[in-house]
Amino acid sequence: MASGVNVIDYATLSAVNTGATTLVADASPTLPARAKRAFITCETYPARWRADGTAPTQTTGHVLAKDDSISFTGTDYRQLLERIQFIGTASGTAALKITYFD
Repeated sequence: MASGVNVIDYATLSAVNTGATTLVADASPTLPARAKRAFITCETYPARWRADGTAPTQTTGHVLAKDDSISFTGTDYRQLLERIQFIGTASGTAALKITYFD
């Protein structure tokens, strides 16, 4: 099988509220060792994210709206997936669904 087209795992990041969360420590299951790409959808409430190593806040970072998605699938995003952090907005606790690819 060619690299980059294989689904490795499916995860949930369900407690995205007032503290920054990561795919490495907080997703269930956590970021797989082979994962280089991901597709992430937001359910329930909006979230914010940053991938520069700085934690987002409820008012800073990129907005990931409810029912919206972000795709990190075009190239090797391993470093980004290790650094990305999410936080819920003042609206409520967000839940993210993640599909990992090699």
